[in-house]
Amino acid sequence: MGKNASQITNLVLMAVLAGSTCLSVRSQNPTGREIPKSEKKEPAKKEPVGKRTPAPTRNRRTNSGYNLTIAAPAGSIIEFDGRPRGVANIEGKLVLRGIKPGAHQIKVTANGYEPWQGAFTMAESAMSYTIPIVRKPETGRIALTASEPGTEIFIDDKYSVKSLAGQTLMVSGLAPGKRQLRAVKPGFKEWRMNVSLKANETLAVNVKLKPILNPEMLMVREGPYVRGNDRGARDQRPAHQVFTNAFEISTREVSNRLYKHFIDDKGHPAPRGVGYGWTGNNYPEGQADQAVVFVSWQDAVAFCEWLSKETGSRYRLPTEAEWEKAARLVGEQYGSVGTIWEWCSDWYDPEYYRERSRVNPTGPASSRTFKMMGREGPVKVLRGGGFGRGAVALRAAERNYYFPTQARFDIGFRIVREVESQSRQR
Repeated sequence: MGKNASQITNLVLMAVLAGSTCLSVRSQNPTGREIPKSEKKEPAKKEPVGKRTPAPTRNRRTNSGYNLTIAAPAGSIIEFDGRPRGVANIEGKLVLRGIKPGAHQIKVTANGYEPWQGAFTMAESAMSYTIPIVRKPETGRIALTASEPGTEIFIDDKYSVKSLAGQTLMVSGLAPGKRQLRAVKPGFKEWRMNVSLKANETLAVNVKLKPILNPEMLMVREGPYVRGNDRGARDQRPAHQVFTNAFEISTREVSNRLYKHFIDDKGHPAPRGVGYGWTGNNYPEGQADQAVVFVSWQDAVAFCEWLSKETGSRYRLPTEAEWEKAARLVGEQYGSVGTIWEWCSDWYDPEYYRERSRVNPTGPASSRTFKMMGREGPVKVLRGGGFGRGAVALRAAERNYYFPTQARFDIGFRIVREVESQSRQR
């Protein structure tokens, strides 16, 4: 030890022994030289209490393997290597324990999401895995009800379904937005509708088809014929020649099937009658093509007005002169007598033939009052002869009558469609 160092040490000992309470010692290099600034060492910094530098993150391994936290939508059902492992909690997490290192398969299903399945490699550094599951697109549904069974319904001309009687068809998984609906069935007009579908909406659509209304008609050319019968009943005499314009008349009476379209569309009362009536708006089973009966003259006129509006053609009841002319056609298919009585447009007058109206006769301006079956009032002409009449009465010239506000089990009607020439001579 050097001389200076010894001196300093002795001073310290003497001060201690003397009981000094204050000692100031100037630090000095034992060598006696000044220490360059570049060689001076900074004093070590102390770390604050409670704060440590974290060690690198490593997954803890148990005897059976590593822990793995799966992140998925809350309520997700999670399968790991083909085995159900649980359901993600409300925070969207599920901890799997004992996962061995290496490749694994994960499968996740959740409401409102597309099913997801994929591979995952477990490593020591792996602690969690977020499932890249994708939400399902929001969709809507259309509930279709068709008035006619067997209707084929198209959505955007891509999807098609066939209706069943009395059943609603549910079409699901449709993207929100505007949709074009189209429905077709043989014998009916094409039906179209544009709708706007919202997400998570069930849109109810009623497909109401309208029939193609085209009754089978027979053309009756213009010209004269002899009506009446000199040997018939008094109201059929005298026989006389009349002229009619051309017209078309239905080859058969209006059927139950056709009349049903009218009452369904207009809400018109259905025919009623013991043994012949309808149940609600349905005709008796197996009688679709039979003549509708229990219809009044007023019902028949309302039907003609509806048919005219639906088709754009002018339909009406035949005049008495038109009905008899059509019935006298030879070699034509025309069921005229022996089935039911049929309404004509004319008022009834037993003396009308005496006037000998020659051109397009439409009958008298009014009818006198008649009494019959406990009723009385003006009456309209009936033609045809009901199925209960004898053969003598089943003649083209046979005339009958009934109250226009009343219906009967043996009364129906057929129709006339006007043609252009009818406007020339009236």
